[in-house]
Amino acid sequence: MIELAVIALVGLFTIALVISIAAERLRIPAAAALVGVGAMIQSTFHARIPFHFGPALLYVFLPPLIFEAAWNLHLDSLAKNAQRIACLALPGTIATAGIIGLILGMTHVVSWPIAFLFGSIVSATDPVAVVGIFRRVNIPIDVKTIIEGESLANDGVAVALFTVALALSVPHAFQPEMFSFGNLVVMPLFSLWGGSIIGATIALPVCLALRATRASEYEVAATVSLAYLSYLVASYFHLSGIFATAASAITLRGLLSSRNFLSHRDDVDVFWNAGAAITNTVLFFATGLLIDPVALTHNPLIVIATVCGLIASRAIIAVCSLCEAKTRAVLFLAGMRGALPIALALSLPEAVPSRDLIFDGVAASVILTIVIQGAPLEPMLRWIYRSTPKSLT
Repeated sequence: MIELAVIALVGLFTIALVISIAAERLRIPAAAALVGVGAMIQSTFHARIPFHFGPALLYVFLPPLIFEAAWNLHLDSLAKNAQRIACLALPGTIATAGIIGLILGMTHVVSWPIAFLFGSIVSATDPVAVVGIFRRVNIPIDVKTIIEGESLANDGVAVALFTVALALSVPHAFQPEMFSFGNLVVMPLFSLWGGSIIGATIALPVCLALRATRASEYEVAATVSLAYLSYLVASYFHLSGIFATAASAITLRGLLSSRNFLSHRDDVDVFWNAGAAITNTVLFFATGLLIDPVALTHNPLIVIATVCGLIASRAIIAVCSLCEAKTRAVLFLAGMRGALPIALALSLPEAVPSRDLIFDGVAASVILTIVIQGAPLEPMLRWIYRSTPKSLT
């Protein structure tokens, strides 16, 4: 049994790697190719992934992905754009969920509580596909930081919104005290701040421990331990694991930038870049394998409502961002949905009404933003910044 699972996982990764390499040579975003090919395989062969996607994403894949993205943020640019990122991530995510929920509710496809639950699920954006393109196109560092920072914080806010919306959608499955003002408003905010404090606190002893070693393998191991430990500790206390992991990476990087505690920083960077590439390759392909494009045609109204909601909400967020015109255009194009909305949709209890309909809408959002919008993204960004493609060699 274990052998078959290992063989299936290795086979999944091998196919995904071949697709990624071919996409790179063809200058197609790897994420778009992986999700698109995975969806075609699903519709033709009805293949199944060799692991439980929701739990695997939340506890295996998500911590290193969040850590790597936060670890590679440009700290000076992050400090410079922190206020703008916070506005995009907090009120921006809430507005996105509200706009999408409003449009879906007005179509009467689902009830209003389910419409806003759906809005909270698809309000989580995915920076990975865009970041991969950033490496081949000359993008200003401030724009790159805003996109990555918004998406990191956005994911944590979206999960907090999802928790509240789920409690409102299935009230009989929760305790009555959950519906107090403190639990529905204050507790999600406390979750974000508490997670950040936990992540920053755990990063301090890890930084001190790095003074005791000069071996690159231990330095890498320390950052891996920090990524998972901060996430798991925060989750144990019902705080934001996403904010905890991001805060731990930013804190550790900030401490190391002012003190020479890390002897092999290049080795650590190479490890995280490679680890993120491997994780994302498997994750995007597995996401595609969960989506059956043919099944989406069975519920065209929710697909149309989802598409309209995504376009309208992202356009409003971009216009209201107070950024320059080029940055607004990139913000609009970067509003991709990926693995996290799929995982949240799969985690919905059976008691949630219209559960299958919600998954179809989420799947449509992934196909639209990653495959259809993502495929021409590189030439569009190159045109916006009038830059030449970077060499693949």
